[in-house]
Parts: sequence; C-alpha cells; structure tokens
Amino acid sequence: MFTPDQFTPTHFHSSEDKTKFANQFVKFVNSAFAEEHFPKWFYQELSNTFGHIAHYNQGGFYATFFTCPADALEFINQCLDYPCYGQPEYTYCDVEKVLQSWMIENKIREKWFDLAIDATEKVERAELNRLQEKYGIG
Repeated sequence: MFTPDQFTPTHFHSSEDKTKFANQFVKFVNSAFAEEHFPKWFYQELSNTFGHIAHYNQGGFYATFFTCPADALEFINQCLDYPCYGQPEYTYCDVEKVLQSWMIENKIREKWFDLAIDATEKVERAELNRLQEKYGIG
C-alpha cells in the first residue's frame, strides 16, 4: 500500500522501515486490531508514535487499547488528534500524517464510533434484562 518514496529516512530508521510500519498499521487496523497482527517490533514503534507512551509492556499496551471497541476508539482518536510534531529526518511524523490521512479517507473513526456505541448498548441492555429479572419487572 505505502512505498518507501513516501517517507524520509531518519538516522536510525530507513524509509523502508517506515514503510513496513505504515503498512503493518493498516493491516492491524483492518484486522480489527487482531493480536496476531501486533508483533513486538510493531508495538515498539507504535508506542513511540502519535504521542503514545509505552505502558509497561506489549500486553499492557494491547489491553489498554484493543480489547473492546470503546478502547479502540480511544486509540483511534489519539492517533487522529495528534499534531505530528517533529521533522521527518528525526521522527515518524511523516508516517503519522500519512496514516492520519488514511484513517480519515477510510472513515476509521466513524466505523469504530458505531462499533463502540453498539457494544455499549449491548452491555447495557443485558444489564437491564438482568435487573428486570432480578426485581421481577417487565
């Protein structure tokens, strides 16, 4: 999807490295954040982009953002709302900007907003049913 000519190499990362990360990001998002598409190398780079912090480890980062639609929406919002600081010779700001454009074009925020609303409603309706049964209402 993305190609090395879209990115500026840094002192520590080639444009190919940036391309690999960007393409993995798309694969991960398109898989609905499937854990098998969240390898350690990707976590290490992702935790240093879009203003994220590394948490304690890969599992903690995954558990924070990718175990329910509302948390995934929080991740997406953080990515889309981040101002992409820096210069591409020193940071992944060029990758961040390209990925923000991709998320906007593909309506990723809207999709996950709807998924989060649906998931919340499902949980709330189940709780309502449980309480109605418990108290003999309905």
